[in-house]
Amino acid sequence: MAPERGAVAFAVNGVAIYGPEDGPGGDAVAGQEGAYEEDRQEVWLGLCHGHSGPGGEYHYHADGNCMHWHTEIDQTWSDYSMDSSRSLSVHSPIVGFAFDGYPIYGFVGWDENQSSTEMTSSYRLKDNETGYNGIDDYEYVAGMGDLDSCNGHYGVTPDYPNGTYHYHTTWVNGEGGIGFPYFINCYRGDYGPSDADDPCAGHGETWGPGIGPPPDDCNPGPPPGQMGASGGLIGWFGDLSTTPKGALFPISIALALSLIAPSRIRGEASCEAARGLVSIAGECRPNPV
Repeated sequence: MAPERGAVAFAVNGVAIYGPEDGPGGDAVAGQEGAYEEDRQEVWLGLCHGHSGPGGEYHYHADGNCMHWHTEIDQTWSDYSMDSSRSLSVHSPIVGFAFDGYPIYGFVGWDENQSSTEMTSSYRLKDNETGYNGIDDYEYVAGMGDLDSCNGHYGVTPDYPNGTYHYHTTWVNGEGGIGFPYFINCYRGDYGPSDADDPCAGHGETWGPGIGPPPDDCNPGPPPGQMGASGGLIGWFGDLSTTPKGALFPISIALALSLIAPSRIRGEASCEAARGLVSIAGECRPNPV
């Protein structure tokens, strides 16, 4: 499951995308749209369905389409209309990426005939509920809308002609009600690497300084302060105090390369991991260019 509060994805403009609940625990969007009166803490999302949290991070709770105003025809915030982003005749662009790597498209997608249609969620409010209690006020009804319980589906998109799993932002559900969860409610891909097979998993929690020794199958490396005991820097180059001064420069070059090479390898490895996640990375630059 994606977190009910806090970041669940990020928009293409770099802004964080949060889960559906606000600080007091209600559905932030339902409250903004007048479904209930928030009497615990006033929350206002504004035109873009975003605001700054207590820590100061600006974030979205729903797709306000604010990043797609058309300045070339003099559109501004005063021309804002949610309906303008729901009545497109073409497939919506990618507006963000969930933390599992899959893309999030806007309101409009393709049906099985590749005809443009507004994507609808399959969640609805339970009887006599308003969203005041957040996610607990909603129920998933399979097949009620176009999307699954995570608010996504598998299909062809303009960016993936062979098909891919992807999410959509939603403003309405299959019955015409409010389109909870607005972005995503769970992850279809792996959120992160599993540490189930890592013998060193649990560092800082089940073992480590002040806690206890590492597991038997874990080799965390030499203790601090013993780098020269075996295989450390002194083990590689010997006692530098006895090395002729003329030989220090080549040694310093070798030392620098020994430190740079692992970081480069890690960078390349991270690229391969990113490409393998959903096979969408066209180019990866692990180091600044």
